[in-house]
This record gives sequence, C-alpha cells and structure tokens, in this order.
Amino acid sequence: MKREPDWKEGYEFNKEQMKTWLREFWDFQQDPQQIMGFLEFGSRFYHYSLRNTQLIYQQNPNVTFVQSYDAWKQMGASVKGQKGIKVYIPKYVTYLILNKKKVQLKYASSEHRAAYKKGEIPSKKILTYGIGNVYDISQTDFPKEKYPTLFDMGKKSIEHRHWIWVLKAFAEEELHCRVTDQDVESISLRGFYRYGERGKEIVLNHLLNDTEKLSTLSHEIGHAVTFLKEMESAEAELRADMISMMLQWNMGIEVTDSRKKHFQEHYRKVWNKFGENASNKMDQLLDQVFQTYKHMNEKLKLYQSMSKKMERKVSVYGKEY
Repeated sequence: MKREPDWKEGYEFNKEQMKTWLREFWDFQQDPQQIMGFLEFGSRFYHYSLRNTQLIYQQNPNVTFVQSYDAWKQMGASVKGQKGIKVYIPKYVTYLILNKKKVQLKYASSEHRAAYKKGEIPSKKILTYGIGNVYDISQTDFPKEKYPTLFDMGKKSIEHRHWIWVLKAFAEEELHCRVTDQDVESISLRGFYRYGERGKEIVLNHLLNDTEKLSTLSHEIGHAVTFLKEMESAEAELRADMISMMLQWNMGIEVTDSRKKHFQEHYRKVWNKFGENASNKMDQLLDQVFQTYKHMNEKLKLYQSMSKKMERKVSVYGKEY
C-alpha cells in the first residue's frame, strides 16, 4: 500500500487538532467569567473571524497582535524558529468541468490542463479553507519602541467624553438613531433604546457621569445595531452587553462592575434556556456579535479621526475640548 507523503500526514493531523480545539472551546465556557475573558481577548482581533479567534485563543490566550509570516516580513520584522499559531485561511480552488464532473485542476491530466489554458474546458473556482500560520508580535524582532504604532500598550489616556462623542456620532449617522440626555425620573434607570413612530432613539439619564454614560451608550447601541423584534429579552440584553464590553475594552476603558454583573446574569439565563444545544446556539450568537463588532470598528475609526480633527481645530482657539 502506498504511503501518504509526510506533508499530507501533517496536514491531516493539524486539521483534526484544530477541530478538537474548536470543540473544546465550549467545554469551559459555561462560566460567564470565562467567556468574558474570551470577549476581552476577541476585542483585539476584530480582523479575524470568530472561528479563527477561538483557535488563536485556544493555542495562546496571551497573544496581543498577530500576523502572517509574510506580513511581518513586509514590515521588516523576521520570525525565526517560532511555532506558528494555526488558523484557517481562505483560498480559491480551480475545478475543471469534465463530463459534468468536477476535477481539481492540480489533479487533472496534462492534456486537460493544456486545454484549460487554451480556454477549451469550462472551469469553476470554489472558495475553500486551508491551514495557515500567524505569529504574535512577541515572536518577532519587531522593535519594542514601535509597538504603539500597531496597538495600544495599557489603558489609553483619552477622556470618556471623547468616546461618547464618537459613539453618538456613529449612532446618529450610521444607525439613524437619535441620542438624547433626558430626565427619566429615576436614579437607577441609566437609559434605554426604543423604536417607535419617531424612529430609533437612545435615551440616557441626564444624571449619569461620563463613565456610566459611556457604558450605557455602548450597551444601548448594541441594541440598536442588532435590533430584532423576534429576539427574546434575555438574548437581546446579552448581545448588547457583549458588544458594549468589547467596544470599551478596545477603547482601553475599564468595563464597569454593573455592566459585568448585568452580562453574567443574562449569560446564565440564556445558557440555561438553550440546554443541550447551548454550545451551538452560543456559537451562532457569538458569530453574529463578532460580525457586528467588526463592522462597527471599521466605521468608528472614521468618527474617531473626525473627533481628533475637531480637537485640534478648537485647540487653536485656546478653547477646552
């Protein structure tokens, strides 16, 4: 019997190992504290899919900034003697259509490949996923003094009021959702999202300080951006909390204890409701959250840039921002 080549054995081993990591991800995620740790981790990797973020987390939960070997090389940094972190990479595979059957181009005969190049055989490109490696910044010789050009070390010094402006601009311009401070005749009700005849609106308690206002605004934006009428209350609250916390961690702002407590309560409710299907249902919910979070981050960068321009403009006149 012909022996499989070593590279193929290694590929099949890695493929099974990655499937195992993804299955094992939910073995310890019944505890909301654990999933909160993953959300904080994932807030730094919004360029990656949920599945790849889970794989990176399972292999090394302490990585900070990862890229492929070629990406590091283009930045002038080298990766030598380091073990790569396995991820899925998208790639298109060409198939030839031969007698109504698909044959992968690399396995076609030399005659068929020659005919394909001449355009004599129909073909089809199919998206599939292979296995690639990424490397953390700690595995490279990238200069430490340049770390801040890639990511923020520690807590940012930007005022919470600055991020309130950014989120408010995003809500009003991208979601067409008004954001107002109002007297809600309560000191315990921090705010709420509503959708009615006047459209979307986020109401914030005018008594809130900037920290609580930012936490509440990011949570209510989570409702506005993922609003589904058929979604049950606990699930809707959980999604909004996930988006809210990930946004704040990415801003370098500490998540309030009240937000963490709110998340933990609804996480337990939703997990218990799903029962035996909990891990699959939570995976679907997390995937939706990560897709929403990625989209929001791309837009928020624009508004953050706008706010910085405004800050520079008003500083010229010696006014407080």
